Amino acid sequence: MLQSLKSSLLRTGYLTRQQLAEAEEYREAASCSLPRALWSLRVMHPGKFVNLCRQILDRPRLRDWLLKHSLDPELPWLIEPIDLVPVRFLPCGWLDPQTVVVATEEPGFPAIWQSVKHLCPEAEKLWEIPATEKQILTVILERKLAAELLGSRLTLEQWQQALEIRRRTGSSLGQVLTRLSYLSTPEYLSILAHLLGYPAVSELMGTGLLHRDESLSRQFDPEVMMRHLFYPLSWTDEHTLTVMVNDPLDWVVDELLYSWRPGLRIEKVLGTEQDITQLLSQDQGSRFSQEAVYKLMARLPEESASRVFTPSQIAVGYGLLLLFLLGLATAPWTTLTILVLLINLFYVASILFKLLLSLVGSADRFHQITDEEVAALDDRTLPIYTILVPVYKEPEVMPILIKSLSKLDYPHERLDVLILLEENDRATIEAARAAKPPRYVRLLIVPDSKPKTKPKACNYGLAFARGEYLTIYDAEDIPDPDQLKKAIIAFKKGDPSLVCVQAALNYFNRNENFLTRMFTLEYSYWFDYLLPGLETLKMPIPLGGTSNHFRTDRLRELQGWDPFNVTEDADLGIRASQHGYTVGVINSTTYEEANCALKNWIRQRSRWIKGYMQTWLVHNRNPLRSLRKLGLKNWLAYQFFIGGSFFTFLTSPIMWLLFIYWLLTRAHWLQNLFPSWLVYLGLFNLLVGNAIGIYLNLVAVFRRGYYDLAFYALLNPIYWQLHSIAAYMALWQLFTKPFYWEKTIHGLSKFTHAKVQEAAHKAA
Repeated sequence: MLQSLKSSLLRTGYLTRQQLAEAEEYREAASCSLPRALWSLRVMHPGKFVNLCRQILDRPRLRDWLLKHSLDPELPWLIEPIDLVPVRFLPCGWLDPQTVVVATEEPGFPAIWQSVKHLCPEAEKLWEIPATEKQILTVILERKLAAELLGSRLTLEQWQQALEIRRRTGSSLGQVLTRLSYLSTPEYLSILAHLLGYPAVSELMGTGLLHRDESLSRQFDPEVMMRHLFYPLSWTDEHTLTVMVNDPLDWVVDELLYSWRPGLRIEKVLGTEQDITQLLSQDQGSRFSQEAVYKLMARLPEESASRVFTPSQIAVGYGLLLLFLLGLATAPWTTLTILVLLINLFYVASILFKLLLSLVGSADRFHQITDEEVAALDDRTLPIYTILVPVYKEPEVMPILIKSLSKLDYPHERLDVLILLEENDRATIEAARAAKPPRYVRLLIVPDSKPKTKPKACNYGLAFARGEYLTIYDAEDIPDPDQLKKAIIAFKKGDPSLVCVQAALNYFNRNENFLTRMFTLEYSYWFDYLLPGLETLKMPIPLGGTSNHFRTDRLRELQGWDPFNVTEDADLGIRASQHGYTVGVINSTTYEEANCALKNWIRQRSRWIKGYMQTWLVHNRNPLRSLRKLGLKNWLAYQFFIGGSFFTFLTSPIMWLLFIYWLLTRAHWLQNLFPSWLVYLGLFNLLVGNAIGIYLNLVAVFRRGYYDLAFYALLNPIYWQLHSIAAYMALWQLFTKPFYWEKTIHGLSKFTHAKVQEAAHKAA
């Protein structure tokens, strides 16, 4: 039969005699099947070979045959791994008392009949169903897993649950079993090694049989290696490569290796995601660490905050200062009046701009993603989703973090969670290992280097990300369970230019004290009104520090985050706009801990404001070019949102002090500074501007039903003065230590983990 198949393939033109001769030579040297030899030489994919054999022999597909017939429960157990080499085959059952049905990747191969005759002496004939190696091994593995686990390790109900999840998600049975914690990853790999004959790397360590050539991994794209979880270990001989794989049935790995070197022979060793990540980190960690810090600066230096002020900005700054001093010397009152006028005009424009955004945002319903849309998603179509979680000096949060991630409504076998740990933070590293994270969580040690910032850690993690999409969560975050699915829907519905969608942030400890209440009002207004308004008007959106969801390829194209910018998220949102991309929002919330300690709040807020200053300086290095890229509307929106924020914080206390001084002393000299027409403008800002500011904070309570916070909106002017204190601290640090990262201390809230979960559930 095999000879007639070859003749048919030659006659129909699917193979040439030279190709067949080369494949036969390869097959003999590598002790493999003919379809594997043809694939290695890039002549024909095994799937195509099997389809042609089916057509020639007029046989059904293996899957169709199994749907109509029961697989003989005894036959798979008769096969030992050594019996499957060099040709994969599977005795399926009996066509009649003398004929055995066999699925094989190479019909007519003589050794198959010899093996089957040895296993089933009563057999007189074979009836062969062409099937790929992957199809055969998948059936063998699943049947043997059932026989080994059902009854001893799993109940029938648990087994049926695993089968249902596999059917619904399209994941392998092994991935489902480890996701449900019915098997640990090392246990599953051990079973794979036993059933399929592949050695596990854990079994080879310390035996002298495991060799590693570090230069090999540098010949492959790390992104590709992580996406498909393989790692080239060493050359066994000049034609044979030993490769560590996580899934030996993932044929994409074979295809990549054959594309890299046709005629290659592959020997597979089984390893976990953590094994592959650790080896890649050892080999290329120093390069990834360097790129995490300097890649943006090297490739797009004009967009990096590594230089605080450019020579032209310094010249403009000194020029304005000189002009101001000259004005004070020659016409002091006129100069000061012009300065106060400009401040007041900016306040009026800023107030009206935010009012417009709020009105547009309050009416926005177009971007709402419904529960019905989420329910309609087919889990089998969901891509791998990477979650980066930077953690630094927070060992106590590790068990809470693992528990929070497990509540995400997303197939865990399609989750790729990277917990980013700093190399010198031994306490958190040990706590992370002690938490025994599930198989979809990888612990990634970030090499120690300066600057020690969150964006540097995220850039390092980006090099190891496997997902088509990527998001960031802080260690204490509690996202809505369906947030990842909503993000995917938003990307599918959005324009191709959509690079990121931002989920709302809010707080589970909102009623703890004055600060947490004001923080909640501020964020509710920001994420529920301002950002939807910006998206509707298609203006640049500064991102929050967590729960922003990216297309991973576009994020890499943008060179990731700027490690020298201490508000890297806002900068990335503006940088995306500069490159022609858009940012959107989704109606999903992540709950986190609101800062409840004043000193800690000022430190955190000063870092944010310093980052806004850095971002404004970076994207105003060439204002005319930015204006051309963004357009007038978006350019002005950026100026008001980024530059206007810290400008308001810096000038607000000056205006308030002038007003209070006049109120107490009624000093006549202020008439020189405030002519009557300017008094009316200032009065408008004082009365109408503050009233609108209070009102805008007040409307924040309605969308979320936080009516108990309504009174606190009246205290908004006090809260903004705290921002001013932080702004002056930020301004000082911009000149003295621009890249210093003010670490926010978490876990200060009196809320326990149980209260946190309960509060977040109520808030949702």
